[in-house]
Order: sequence, then structure tokens, then C-alpha cells
Amino acid sequence: GVICEVFGIDRTADGVPNFDFKVCGLQAGNPVRTSVGASLVPDHGLSELRGADLVAVPAIHNASEAGFPREALDALRAAADAGSIILTVCSGAFVAGAAGLLDGRACTTHWMHAAELARL
Repeated sequence: GVICEVFGIDRTADGVPNFDFKVCGLQAGNPVRTSVGASLVPDHGLSELRGADLVAVPAIHNASEAGFPREALDALRAAADAGSIILTVCSGAFVAGAAGLLDGRACTTHWMHAAELARL
């Protein structure tokens, strides 16, 4: 929700540049249940990540659980390799870490997850 609010609302009337904002998921049209009980339906598949200027990864419900979908990690790595900036929100850092994008880099996450992220 936070990412959609920040990047998905047209604020050009306030002098803020407009973004070509896309919600992407494993499969376009398949609802993704959020941790707050609502579902989000991505309009685009993961192929849209490649070539994006910015890829924003939202917070995840169980940050300490492994098993992120291989397709999502591959798409995130491909986007980074193609020059996309990868932004994570809160525990979304675990996804970037699982994709190998944090190796040798400093990173932050929510204080509740910091020790687990450091361990991993």
C-alpha cells in the first residue's frame, strides 16, 4: 500500500514528476493476499521488472521465512543486472538479500528484523 501511494498517484499538479507505475506479480491477474487481509491484483507479470528505472519491493509478512519464489528472485536479479535501482521497504530487504543483491552492502530494515537480517 505504501509503495502504491508514493509512486502510483499522479501528483504532477503539485510539481512532482509522474511515474509509469506498474504493480507486478508472479502472474498478472492472480491476487496476492497481503498481511492486512486485503488482496492486491497485479496487472503485470515479472517480465515488466526488467528495464524499469526503479523496482520497489514491499514489506513481507514473514521476513524470517525462506522460500521466496525462484521466478521472483530471478526477475529481481535480472532487473538489477539491467541497471534498475532496487528499493526495499522494511522487511522487503529479505527478498533483496535472498536474490543476492545485498552481498557486501550495507542495508537497513525494521528494527524487529535487524538481527535476523544480519544473521542471514
